[in-house]
Formats: sequence, structure tokens, C-alpha cells
Amino acid sequence: MELSDIDIILAVGRSGKISQAAKELNYAQSNVTTRIKKLEQEYQVQLFNRFPKGVVPTAKGEQFIAYAARIRNLLHDLEQDMMDPGEPSGTLKIGIVETAASSRFMEILNEYQVTYPKVSISLVNATSPKVLRHKIQAYEIDGAFISGACVKEGLKVEYEMQDTVHIISKRMETPTESLCQVSWVVFPQGCPYREITEMFLEEEGLSARNMIEVSTMENLLSCVESGIAYTIMPCSVIHKKPEVYSVHDLAEKFTHTTTTFVRGEDRYVSSALDQFVKLLNQKCITF
Repeated sequence: MELSDIDIILAVGRSGKISQAAKELNYAQSNVTTRIKKLEQEYQVQLFNRFPKGVVPTAKGEQFIAYAARIRNLLHDLEQDMMDPGEPSGTLKIGIVETAASSRFMEILNEYQVTYPKVSISLVNATSPKVLRHKIQAYEIDGAFISGACVKEGLKVEYEMQDTVHIISKRMETPTESLCQVSWVVFPQGCPYREITEMFLEEEGLSARNMIEVSTMENLLSCVESGIAYTIMPCSVIHKKPEVYSVHDLAEKFTHTTTTFVRGEDRYVSSALDQFVKLLNQKCITF
């Protein structure tokens, strides 16, 4: 087996089509087919089931793809380690939930950039912990802030922050006794705060008049500030203009939440990421 075979298997596994994998790798389709057959003969297993519309990994094929991904990731770490100059530089890609992006996190990010100007910071926004976890595992980002409960297998927690969530409305708007009459603004499915909202409404026997789904914190806060809807979020999201909102407490079981900064477990840590984690822990920022 050659290292290029690793890329072929991963490309075919991702796309489910030999033709698409060949195009991605700039190989002839016949070459990709031949290389797969050679691997199958070498290991005496069938890696893919062939169908008119594409290919599907067999059980052994899925195992092969998993090993191939580990090998490719190790090679990536080796390359990064050898090229690391020992001082923060290059690109630092951080995944961040909307709630953290709107908070005092930006203050520490600014301090980091001033301290380490050779680092180019790239922020990847998401509302779903599952999306951020996948991006870490796919080596698309170096680490991420994840809100709420998340599967931590394969991840290393570098920092953990406790926060509380509350019902947030426009100041002096509909009192909390009339929650059955209001609309709620939420992020798309997968957002932990949407899950809290849905559990709260179910627990209270309430049916939201209208569930407004938005994808950015700016739009969410605009809905609340204008009086269109209520939301359930950490109070940190309104720290810039707290005077325009009213905050209502939730029952104890809905109140507490956690935001963690995680990276890939057993993954190479660049100088840029290492210093970012150290600064984060030094500042002990609460979102």
C-alpha cells in the first residue's frame, strides 16, 4: 500500500462515487478503480459494494477508512510539528458558538492578536455542537467553544465556563405570567439553547404561538429588542445593552449551562493554539 492509496480510499469514502473521487484527486477514473482493486487483492477483503449510482463501504471498508483517516491525521500532525517555528505564527482556526461570539470573548481575542501579530485568526461560527465537533475531527479547525452538553469522546477539554440562562424579553414588555401568548426566537435545530426552550415550554405545558428561527445572534437580539419574541439565552449575550431588556429567571433545572473550549484529543498542539489556551485560562473569562 502507498500513501496515495490512503487519499484514494478517503476520497471514495467521502463522495460515494469513484468518478467524483478521481476528479477531486485529479486522477483518471480507471486508475482509482485499479488502485482499489489492488488493495482488495492485497488484503483479501472487499472494501466497497458497487452499485449503478455509486459505491458503499463494506464493514471492512469502513474499518479501512477509519484507519486511513487516522494515518492521514497523524501525517498532518507530523507535518505541522516539523514546520512549527516554536513561536505563535501561522493560522489559528477557532470554532465558536454565536453566544460566545457576542460576549467578552472578543476582548481576549483582541489581546491575543495584539500579543501575537504573526498569527492569522480565523473564526468559524456555528450554533450546533455537533457541527463544531465534526469540524475538529475533520481537522478543519484547531479547537472550538461548545455550549451545552456534548459528547466529549475524542476531545480534550482545555477550559470550562459555567453560565446561567434566563428568559430574555424587551424591557417592560409582556409579563412572564403571559408566556403562552408570546412568540419565541431560537437558533436552528442542534442549538442547546433551543433544546432548553423546547423542554421549558413542554414542562410548563405551553405552546409557543410562533417559533421564529434565525441563524445569527444579531437577528435573534433584534427580534427580542423589538418585542417580537422572547428568547432563552445566557445573560452574557445582552451585555452590550442590558438596559433595553428584561431578564426573567427559570426553574433551577433549566438554569445552569456550560461552555467548554475543546480540541482534538491526542492531537498535535501548535504554538499558536498552546498560547491561546494559556491566555484563556489566565484571563478566566466568563461568558
